[in-house]
Amino acid sequence: MKQGDRFMTIISVVIIGVILQILLLIADNPNTPAKTAVAFTKAYFNLEPSMKDYLCSDFAGNGESDIVSEYLTQVAADAKISGFDFNYMRSQLYSVHTEIVSQDNSEAEVHVTAQRKRNINPIFTLVGKFFFIGETYTVDETLKLIKEDGKWKVCDRAFSLKI
Repeated sequence: MKQGDRFMTIISVVIIGVILQILLLIADNPNTPAKTAVAFTKAYFNLEPSMKDYLCSDFAGNGESDIVSEYLTQVAADAKISGFDFNYMRSQLYSVHTEIVSQDNSEAEVHVTAQRKRNINPIFTLVGKFFFIGETYTVDETLKLIKEDGKWKVCDRAFSLKI
């Protein structure tokens, strides 16, 4: 009988844990200015075309000019001139911190600070971080965001992205 009681206790704890996890996922609101700023910053430094999803329509491009594609093309050209592959220019962020400078219903300013390392491949980045190999660069920027179609979007000059 004791064996059955232990089994039921373990099953109960697992079920409560799963329910709690589901409730926490539902409660996590992904549409905040700080989360949008962090997602954009990570996409920007990892040179992902998805950074366009975080830009407001005024800057994302209108078909004739796509600022993200132009930026990625410029980074690829700079890498080639320097003798590197495009992937060498990618960076991964660590110790990301945000601070809401100001916020109202439709506009916000978020100050983002982080550390970044080269992200040639994930193993290189982890080994470099673990053994303190490679340079660490500081990210320190204030991003201006607006609420567009119910979602927060970056809508001003961001890093060296020429907007």
